[in-house]
Amino acid sequence: MKVEKTITLMAEYVPKLLNAWMQENMPVGLRVLPGRWKGFRVVRVTIEAQNMEDLRAKIQAFNVMIEAQGYGPDANKQ
Repeated sequence: MKVEKTITLMAEYVPKLLNAWMQENMPVGLRVLPGRWKGFRVVRVTIEAQNMEDLRAKIQAFNVMIEAQGYGPDANKQ
């Protein structure tokens, strides 16, 4: 059974290095698409897995990676 979860991130909050990594669609079950939400630019990240346990693990790893890269309003300030 294939399962997936889509996470919407504010585009301005995604660090440039992380954005470049996601755009390359590394072979870890990620699909990354730009979009809009209530007028804001966003990045929609869809995480795919074969089962719920694998999906939870991938979401947790993605969250750790996001936090390590500094996601937030100050992510791209020089």
